[in-house]
Amino acid sequence: MFSKIIIVTRQLISNKKVQYTNYLDFFIYFIIILTVIDHALQTLDSMKEYHDLLERLEIISIVIFSIEYLIRFIANPNKVKYLFSFWSIIDLVALAPFYLGFPVDLREVRILRLIQLMKYDSAYKNIIIAFKKIQRELLIFSLLTIFLLYVAAVGIYHFENPAQPEVFKDIFHSMWWSVATLTTVGYGDMYPITDGGKFFSSMIIFISLGIVAVPAGLIASSFIDAIKNKSNK
Repeated sequence: MFSKIIIVTRQLISNKKVQYTNYLDFFIYFIIILTVIDHALQTLDSMKEYHDLLERLEIISIVIFSIEYLIRFIANPNKVKYLFSFWSIIDLVALAPFYLGFPVDLREVRILRLIQLMKYDSAYKNIIIAFKKIQRELLIFSLLTIFLLYVAAVGIYHFENPAQPEVFKDIFHSMWWSVATLTTVGYGDMYPITDGGKFFSSMIIFISLGIVAVPAGLIASSFIDAIKNKSNK
């Protein structure tokens, strides 16, 4: 009897051809959105009088997510694989603080599960195909970016540390300047004042424009190819 229940449950939660499966997924996504909004409302001073109500809603959502997790775990034929799957870990991280009494609130990580909504859109396949097509190029540019971040941090440290030892304390502190500069954000909390530092920064900025532009162009081109290939089929 129990085994039959497991089989039926497994079909219900994993067979996307069953309409009830989609309903279950969207119900969980709806609860996820509600819990995120609930947490945001709890941070408002104007909602303090409703704090107890919001806490009760959070507990109800925890119960729902816990039941859903247990059902999926019990019904999954490969429990070890499911336990260490990405989505299972996301659920565990979100649930653990509540049950273990951790002083941190990690419920927002559960919103990552909304990524699964993309499986209901055919455009999702185009995204996967596009990124798979250029994954090697993106990997190379990622490594190049990390290398450039370090070189920029080392360079600006040697130029600016003698003049601003309290700002560019070490290479690790200078790494923040590298990130802000290479991403062309420039928060303004760290900036060069020496002639050498300004010249070095100018070179890094020009290089960073290419670092940002080339991957963006690759991704755009790959998307266009994926869409064209789908249209031709």
